[in-house]
Parts: sequence; structure tokens; C-alpha cells
Amino acid sequence: MTGPRPSPDYRPDFVYLNDRLTPFGQASISPFDRGFLFGDGVYEGIRAFDSRIVAMERHIARMKRSLEEARIFCHDWFDPSSLADKTHELLAANGLTNAFIYWQVTRGVPPPGAPLRARVPPPDCRPTVFGFAIPARSLEEYRAPGFPLPVRASIRPDTRWTRGRLKSISLLGNVLATIEADELGQEDAILVRNGLVAEGSATNVILSHNGRLTTPSLDSVPMLEGVTRALVLETLDEVRETAVSVEDLLSADEILLLGTLTMVVTVTSLDGKPVGRATNGDARGYRPGPAARRVLDALLAAISADIHSGHA
Repeated sequence: MTGPRPSPDYRPDFVYLNDRLTPFGQASISPFDRGFLFGDGVYEGIRAFDSRIVAMERHIARMKRSLEEARIFCHDWFDPSSLADKTHELLAANGLTNAFIYWQVTRGVPPPGAPLRARVPPPDCRPTVFGFAIPARSLEEYRAPGFPLPVRASIRPDTRWTRGRLKSISLLGNVLATIEADELGQEDAILVRNGLVAEGSATNVILSHNGRLTTPSLDSVPMLEGVTRALVLETLDEVRETAVSVEDLLSADEILLLGTLTMVVTVTSLDGKPVGRATNGDARGYRPGPAARRVLDALLAAISADIHSGHA
């Protein structure tokens, strides 16, 4: 298990659609929305603990960058800075305190008279803003023995596009890589391009070699600049950003995956082979390695500092 999983039949009471909270069963989006037809939109995944939002300003800034790079110019209709208040409203409406919150902004529906599937969109589309929240673990749960949780992964070729920093809702490449990993009996994929490690299917990567921590640098291969990654790097200045080869990955004592929902997980097997010290020599039972615990502790400290800073 790589992250908190609400009941399979869980559905929020309310979602956010454009300018208002809407009962889940009444939410309706046009089939001609460009997000549906083209995957033409951007998104953010955000975490809340005890009703406090983690790194809200970072998420707002990244949403602004994504909208700008995607050329979704929607200043008259939507201001990413409003996500903070909207997120609190969404949490309160659903009675959630510890949650994962998803926001996406698409280019919306072409106006009357405009082509429905034009590659160059009309300039006056009104964006569609959608958000929902689901229950997630509390900070206290992550401090329990046994965390970070284990995951089995497979190395997959990164066949996606090169706009890695754009947090696009077009995630078919990530989905296919994870499906391929699943077909191989693994739970996640680590993506590799031209012999260099990029990221997980929804995570960033940190490796440990004899206690020395490295992570793929943002300029080495196209990848997302993860908020969780940034929090860890600011707290653990020992983590070195560099180009990471497949050989580095295969020789690592510990492989860690970092993400907003998963927080930190440990890769215990890679393509079916045990990873370094993932079980501390005990093949019958998993125990987190020292680097895994160190990185998770740093992340928990960073989150605690952030949510108590008055900006959450």
C-alpha cells in the first residue's frame, strides 16, 4: 500500500465547480470541455493536516506557472490565489481535517460559434475550475513504526513529452507506465529517459548510497518540480541534486519516492529484485531503512513548520 486509501465507495458530499460548492451528485461538466476532449488543462494536488493546508503558496505559484506555460489566460475568470479560501471551504463542507485535495483548471468550453475541436483554441474560452477532497492520513500516523511504507517498482522508459515541469492533466504516459508495471506484478513505475532517472509515475526520487542522498536535478531530464521534494531539500541540505543514472538507481542502498499523497515510500524491490537495505537484511519482513526514516522525519518537520507558520 503506497498511500492512504479511503473506502472504495467514498464520494465527497460536495465538490467545487467554477464559482461554487456543488453537491457531488449535481456536478455537471460539458462533454465539449477541452479538458475532456484534449486533456487541455493543469492541476494541483494539495495536502491538509488538522485543517491546515501544506505549502499553499507553493501550490498557487506552481498553478500560475502551469497556466502561463499552457497559455490558459483566465485572469478575468479565475485567480489561483483564490485556491486557499476555496480549499478551506471544500474541507469544511465535507467535514474533513486530514485530506488530499485535487484542483484542476481546463481551458473550458469553446464559446458559441467557435469550432469544438480546434487545435488553436479561441481566445475567449471561460475556464472550468474543479476541485474535490478525500480523507487522508494524519501526521501522527506517519510517525508510527513501519513508516515509510513499502512499494514494489519497475523501471519503465519515459516516453512522455518534454514539458516535464508543466503539471498537465494529460497523464496518459504516466498511466501507461503504471499499467505496464502492474502487468509485471509491480505497484509503481520509475521513469528513465536516455539512461537517466526522471521520476516516479506521480513522485520524485531520492537515492541513498552509504547514507549519501541524491536526487535527479531538474535540469538533467524533464520532470515535475515536486512540492514535497522542495520541502525535503530545504530541510535536508545534505541531499545533492545531480544527474542520476540507471546504474546509480540499481546500486542504491535505498530508493525513496516522494509525493503529496504518498509522502515518502520505500522501494523494496525493483523489477522483482530486492533493493539494498530495504528490509535491513530480513527478507521475511519489511523495516524502513535509515535514509527512509531520515527523509520522512525531515518532511514531517517541514510540514509541521509550514502549517504552524500562519500561512496555512
